[in-house]
Amino acid sequence: MVVQWEDRFHGGNRAHTYLGAGPGEAPYPDFVTIARGFRCGTRRVADKKDMDDALEELIDSTGPFVLDVQVPFQEHVLPMIPSGMTVRDIIKA
Repeated sequence: MVVQWEDRFHGGNRAHTYLGAGPGEAPYPDFVTIARGFRCGTRRVADKKDMDDALEELIDSTGPFVLDVQVPFQEHVLPMIPSGMTVRDIIKA
């Protein structure tokens, strides 16, 4: 979401933003491995087509579950409320 803030409020100026591991590299931090260490159910989703199955697995889980959804840094997460603003200032698009 830092990239989203940089794009929306700072003209796309990047300030030491870590954009994640490249294709074929393990993500950092690896939340799936961390969750397994705590005996949590886990799943990583990198493709939208796998999301429905992953959500069903999460819902059917009988204990704690970490769903690690890999989102390209170019994707903006909406709606969002800018810092210091209220729900009346929500950004929808």
